[in-house]
Amino acid sequence: MQFETRSLIFDNLLVYETRQLRKNWQQGLFIMEDFILAEGIYQNGPIFFSVSPEKNEDKFGKFTYYLPISEPVRLSDETDFFFQEQLYIKEALVLRQADQATDFHAAYKRVQEYAHQHDVPLEDTFYCVLLEVYDEVIIDLYIPLNNRGESS
Repeated sequence: MQFETRSLIFDNLLVYETRQLRKNWQQGLFIMEDFILAEGIYQNGPIFFSVSPEKNEDKFGKFTYYLPISEPVRLSDETDFFFQEQLYIKEALVLRQADQATDFHAAYKRVQEYAHQHDVPLEDTFYCVLLEVYDEVIIDLYIPLNNRGESS
């Protein structure tokens, strides 16, 4: 299992936030895909999402879905979407596909165990970047280092 420390930077993001069951994580992806098709927005990078734990809840989480787009957009106030100029995480512990783990929550626990063993403080929120390679999806799991995470 190979862990790395990397940054995560994306510009011009379409963002959608929701609270949902962790097992339903793909629903937000479908909602974003439908929205960009209806609005004629051009995607120019991998879709990714963050998961923030809910207090006293194992099954629910706050999900924030990000879609890199070609240029800034103005959205009407009636939508559940908003535009974010940039996401920048200075340092994060990263695991690619969690060495083929099928569940990113299991991968998250592995990264937490590694961080605990090596005294690396992590934030509670983690990011999953979905990379499509030869009709398969590879998940890069990013967990920001505590006090060195999101800058903007």
